Amino acid sequence: MDRRIDIAVAAAFALLGLFMIWQASLIREGMMRDPIGPRAAFYACGAVLVIGGAVVILGHLRRWSQQAHHLVRNEGTADEMDFPSSALRAWGLIALVTIFAVLFQPLGFLIATPVFIVAALAVMGKRNWGVMAVIAVIFTAVTYGIFAQILSVRIPVGPLTPLFRELGWIVL
Repeated sequence: MDRRIDIAVAAAFALLGLFMIWQASLIREGMMRDPIGPRAAFYACGAVLVIGGAVVILGHLRRWSQQAHHLVRNEGTADEMDFPSSALRAWGLIALVTIFAVLFQPLGFLIATPVFIVAALAVMGKRNWGVMAVIAVIFTAVTYGIFAQILSVRIPVGPLTPLFRELGWIVL
């Protein structure tokens, strides 16, 4: 089986990690300093992506160096008949996450997140649009309630900012 696609996907994740670290370095420090800072979680996630991608790439290169060609022995188990894996699905999710990251600030969490979840579920092969919409709305509402309302995390709400200010749900 040709495993070059594994290296391409691992490289994409490593590049995504580097992009995440770069974007995190642009986050401004807040007025109130804390020991961890606003960048730490993004640095950690980015580092995991970079290190994970590098480990996968180096592992494949090591195994390839022991063989005369680019084909390696199959790993894992065969795909289930109705749920095959595909490079298109993996790249589709990478593209969706990138689009989500770009649209997160202008659209806000409450608009971008349910759209992302429905799109990601569709890429993963789910076809019941009603169930996907319900899952997306419930997840978004619960997550927003926990983080924005209970934990007071500042989450962008995009075009809904004036309405939320008027309702007293955000103080920005």
